[in-house]
Amino acid sequence: MIRAAIFDLDELIIDLEIIHKDAERQICIDYGYSFDALSQDLRFNSSGLRENDILERIRQELNLSVPIAELILRKQALFADSMINEVIQPMPGVPETIRSLQSNGYRLALTSSGSRPRVEMVIKRLGLLDAFEITVCGEDVRVGKPDPEPYRLTTERLRILPSEGVVFEDADVGVQSAKAAGLWCIGVPNPAAATKQSLKQADLVLTDLTHFSLDLFKQFQ
Repeated sequence: MIRAAIFDLDELIIDLEIIHKDAERQICIDYGYSFDALSQDLRFNSSGLRENDILERIRQELNLSVPIAELILRKQALFADSMINEVIQPMPGVPETIRSLQSNGYRLALTSSGSRPRVEMVIKRLGLLDAFEITVCGEDVRVGKPDPEPYRLTTERLRILPSEGVVFEDADVGVQSAKAAGLWCIGVPNPAAATKQSLKQADLVLTDLTHFSLDLFKQFQ
């Protein structure tokens, strides 16, 4: 029986990909490089990866001698500055899905590859800070998605069996992480994503969360 629903954040609850990429572009400029100096894979195929892992790859590809902590702080500052005047909206169907799950007694958790300060800033702006019983962020794990550790930690903190949880994910690495952790997974692609995600390992794929209904959980037995 399904007892909990676990959500990813970026590009699933809210699409902030442009803000992230603009911050990474500015970091490259800060150190005298063009964003195009990065590999195509890093520029266009980093969806779902931990922020710290992305920044470490930037540091390595540009052969920067600065500590990773400096890049993390710079990225957080750039992101916060961009968010000051940004009008943000959840992805279609997100508020309705969360309300439906809450009103029917499902426990909710958030498992994000983002840093905790950024994650909490975003969900607070969306009015969802109190919606999630458990929040697991990038710095809570040793290895990020697609490794199963993020979702394993979430199930441990929820004190549920993996078979009792359903994950909502937009990225292939997130789906891989959820399935490797033994959870059910519903794929929900972001149509505006820079790189199309196949989500082929998900148990079910929805066009967006406006198509979600609790009846879909009946197939997860």
